[in-house]
Amino acid sequence: MKRLIHVIFQVAALISLSGCATNPATGRKVFDYYSWDEEVKIGQQTLSVNEQQMHKSGVPVNRDTARVAQIQEIVHRITAVSDNPQLPYNVTLFQTNIVNAAAAPGGSMMVFQGLYDPKVGLVADNDEMAAVLGHEIAHVNCRHVTRQICIATSFGAATEVGAEILARKNHQQVAWALRGVFAAGTTLLIPAYGRHEEAEADHLGTLYMARAGYDPRAAVRIWKRAMEQAGGKHDSTSIFATHPSDKARYEALLRLLPDAMEEYRKTTGHYPPGYDPAHPAP
Repeated sequence: MKRLIHVIFQVAALISLSGCATNPATGRKVFDYYSWDEEVKIGQQTLSVNEQQMHKSGVPVNRDTARVAQIQEIVHRITAVSDNPQLPYNVTLFQTNIVNAAAAPGGSMMVFQGLYDPKVGLVADNDEMAAVLGHEIAHVNCRHVTRQICIATSFGAATEVGAEILARKNHQQVAWALRGVFAAGTTLLIPAYGRHEEAEADHLGTLYMARAGYDPRAAVRIWKRAMEQAGGKHDSTSIFATHPSDKARYEALLRLLPDAMEEYRKTTGHYPPGYDPAHPAP
C-alpha cells in the first residue's frame, strides 16, 4: 500500500509538471494547464448556468440598470490596472438578498443585491464595492479556480491509476475504497478556495483598488464590519478551516494599509481625506 500511495503521488506530480505556468499576477509558477481562452469559456459557461438557475427561480437579472452601470464602472477602473486587463470582464447583477459576489474564470463576475442591504449587507459606498470587486478580480488574475480544478483532476487521474492497479491484483474492494476516499477527500483537501487563495486575493485586490483610485481603507472597514456582525465567533484553529477568519482578514488588511495607501497616492497624487500616514489605522 505504501508503494501504491507513492505511485499515486508520482503520477500526480508528473501531471502537474506538464501544466506549470507563470502567474503574471504573482510572478510564481502555478499548476494550471488551461489557456486563458479556455478559462474565458469556462467562466462564460458558469455564468450561463447561474443565469438559467436564477431565471428559473424568478430572480431578476440586470434589471437595476443604474446599479449595473455603477458596478461596471468600478470593474472597468480596477481591471484597467490589473495584471490581465485584456480579459473580457463582465458583471451580472442578481437582484436577490444573497450577500455575496463571485468571479468565474476568465473575468465573468456575479454580484448579488444583498451586498447593499442596509441591515445585513457589507457594502455602503463605491469604495467598499471596489474592495469586494477588487478581491474577485484578484481571484481571476491569480487563476485560483482553474488551479483548483487542475489539482482535483490530477489527483483524480492518479487515484484511478492506483485503483486500476489494485483491481488487476484482485483487490477490488480496496480499489473501490480508494476511489471513495478520493471522492470524499476532495471536499476537504481541495476546496474551491482555500485560506491561501483568499488571503492572496485580499492582498492583491486591495492593491488593485488603490491603484484604481479607490480608498483602500474600505477593505478594512468591510472585514471589521463582518467581524462585528459575526459577534466574534471564529474558528480559525481548525485544520479544516478553508477560509481565514474575519478577524484574521481584518488584521492582515490593516497591516497592508500603508502599502495600499502608497499605491493610492501614486495614482491620485495625494492621500485620501482624513488619512494620516503616521497613524494609518482607520
